[in-house]
Amino acid sequence: PYSPAGAVYFATFLISNVVTNNAAAALMFPIAITASTSTEGVDNQTMAYCLMLSASASFMSPFGYQTNLLIFGPGGYKMKDFLKIGTPMQLILWIFTTLILTNPLGVWWPSWIGSFVVFIVVVVILVCPSAIRDMRRFKLDGKKPEGAND
Repeated sequence: PYSPAGAVYFATFLISNVVTNNAAAALMFPIAITASTSTEGVDNQTMAYCLMLSASASFMSPFGYQTNLLIFGPGGYKMKDFLKIGTPMQLILWIFTTLILTNPLGVWWPSWIGSFVVFIVVVVILVCPSAIRDMRRFKLDGKKPEGAND
């Protein structure tokens, strides 16, 4: 039961990074339902959840969602910034969503704890090193780091 959900999630989030989430969901819905009905042990509702979550997960590109595009220009971001931060998030969500949705025990609360732990790990790995580097630079030379506002 993992492979159809994982495949639908992967295909949908790739499409969702290029077109809007509504278009990605509309394109993938018939494929997802066909995959769930033709695979034994996969529920249509589970596949619909998988499709919904993957269509809304467009972190690797500024073009997949309005808010990403809204901050792209004024924020001075580049495409590599979205890839650098979005790719690990996308891969982690792909694995966790597939595991949580296809959990045969039906226990939901460990997924919340796991999601929180993963969030903290991603923040520590991706955000904290640059913040720590900027704080050290500020303490050493007494100047504010580039881009720091008053």
